[in-house]
Amino acid sequence: MLNILTQRSVMITTRILLFCFFIAPFVFGKNVPSPLSPKAEVDSIRIRYHFNPIVVTATKVAGAQRDLASSLSLVDKEKLQTAPSHTLLEIMQTVVPSLYATEWGVMGFGVAGKSAGKISLRGMGGGANTHVLILRNGRPDFMGLMGCTIADEFTTDGVDRIEIIRGPGSFLYGTNATGGIINIISKKMHRAGFETQISNGYGSFESRTITASHGGKIGNFDYYITAATRKTDGHRDDANSSYAGDHYTIHLGYVLSKKTTLEMNGNLSDIRLNDPGQITDPKYKDWYNILRYGGDVAIVHQSVLGESHLMLHGNFGRHQFFDGWHSNDRILGFMVYQNTKPFKGNVTTFGFDYKRYGGNAVDATTDYGEFFITEFAPYFLIQQLFGKRSIFSTGFRLEHHQLYGNQLLPKAGLVYHPSQTSALRLSIAQGFRSPSIRELYFWLPANKNLKPDRLWNAEIGLTQNMGHRMQIEAVLFRSEGKNLIQFSAPPPRWVNSGEYIQTGYEIVFNWLPLDALELGASWTKMDLSKEAYNTPGKKLTAYVQSTMGKLKFFGSLVYIRDWMGAEFQGSNPQPIRHPMRNYTVIHLSGQAAIVHGIGCKVTLKNLLNTKYEAMYGYPMPGRHMLFDITYDF
Repeated sequence: MLNILTQRSVMITTRILLFCFFIAPFVFGKNVPSPLSPKAEVDSIRIRYHFNPIVVTATKVAGAQRDLASSLSLVDKEKLQTAPSHTLLEIMQTVVPSLYATEWGVMGFGVAGKSAGKISLRGMGGGANTHVLILRNGRPDFMGLMGCTIADEFTTDGVDRIEIIRGPGSFLYGTNATGGIINIISKKMHRAGFETQISNGYGSFESRTITASHGGKIGNFDYYITAATRKTDGHRDDANSSYAGDHYTIHLGYVLSKKTTLEMNGNLSDIRLNDPGQITDPKYKDWYNILRYGGDVAIVHQSVLGESHLMLHGNFGRHQFFDGWHSNDRILGFMVYQNTKPFKGNVTTFGFDYKRYGGNAVDATTDYGEFFITEFAPYFLIQQLFGKRSIFSTGFRLEHHQLYGNQLLPKAGLVYHPSQTSALRLSIAQGFRSPSIRELYFWLPANKNLKPDRLWNAEIGLTQNMGHRMQIEAVLFRSEGKNLIQFSAPPPRWVNSGEYIQTGYEIVFNWLPLDALELGASWTKMDLSKEAYNTPGKKLTAYVQSTMGKLKFFGSLVYIRDWMGAEFQGSNPQPIRHPMRNYTVIHLSGQAAIVHGIGCKVTLKNLLNTKYEAMYGYPMPGRHMLFDITYDF
């Protein structure tokens, strides 16, 4: 009875809170023009930076976040520098609602057991790591054969910021964007001069790190390069949980003229790790060698027609595993799009994407041969300001798949500004994922007759500033999908599921009580379908970030509840679902300048020494630390 009353109290409180959020702009808001209006007032630089940043991923046009119909989270460079982790996914879990990633150790997310390194957003992706599209500067980064991302290749090295779209973005980016999009944007030099930093770290479980970065800007030319190596013996005494990774990035930029710029970005990750196995079945010789690399060349030109973009891109991989698996994969493609303003209050984007992906693979007994798939798509997006308060957007993508023909992927959104301090938004969009080459052709469960995953997502959100230093965001969403690819037996094969529904809400809080102090928190509640696993039904995050002169501090808390783990036995791709224990983890990091040019950083992970699993059967490490010395030149 007490549990029922508690649940009812939480539901009632949540509804009252959401109701207050939605009436707040009408009660407390000041009726002034929207920022899109030519006569709009300009907020302070600090308020714009924290509460209304300029972002590009949601529309491919640089614009203010409060003018977007999509739900978007931003991880800025300050968080990347001070957070107690070098992996992007761990940092994102702290500040992005409804995002979760499975992991197994001190370093690295792993690739084993069909559960390691799975990324989910709003319940999509925990079972197949193909529902959250990861981009680098707007280009797709996933394995051409499997369709999945390799979580271990995404580190903070050479990254300026991350933009995360919560909800489908297929109308602009195509396949694999059913749950959301993560866009990793490269670091570059904006001011003339040079900067160099070298860091050396040592910590628990014989963890060692060496990182170096150097950038410069000379006239019209700028560059930024990074190199890092990270190793650990791992925390499992009963098994081999060692990890080693080398990561490199490069950015080159040149201003050809006042109206034309040229950029090149590249990345390479060489990862060597061991799967320690479940605690009930420890392993010593299950090794994985993964090489991932890619790059892009982009040119941007300003003219009377607007802003023109052209990008050539490629992504490559070589995977070798202990069981005889050896694969080579690649993605090659180009993107071209045009942003134009044909009349007052209107921004129109139209473009064309092309990519061809695939590769070849063998294992100890079978040569699977070579497979490639071609996709291309024209698309457009129109954003129109009505009056001084409303922004309507609509667009669609005509995705042409080599196997499935044309797929129409629409989206529509509306943003209304009741006041300068609030933004109310509505959107509806379709998500799309084509079956991967693995699901179509590899191993016994392969099924050439699979159809693409589809879902419709509808959401309503409100962003409300309380004064000049506090912001609260509330979002309600509902996703209705069909054709989710799942395993069925007998006979063993991949099949398309029936229809499913997932609903939920997100609340995000951000407060700047002082210029040197930032507090943030988020709460996510999701009612997941029976097909969902490796994703929590409830998630609470909180962080504190402080910069006081030469001292910097970052602390984070993540609370995970009501989630289902998955166990895979042998070659059977059908998971055995296991209810998992709730857990809370706290991480801390502090930085200080010792003398001119020399500083230190201390990172303390799992402060509470919590015993928990972030994927079934793989205990995470207890309290541990890492100490870094940094040299700036």
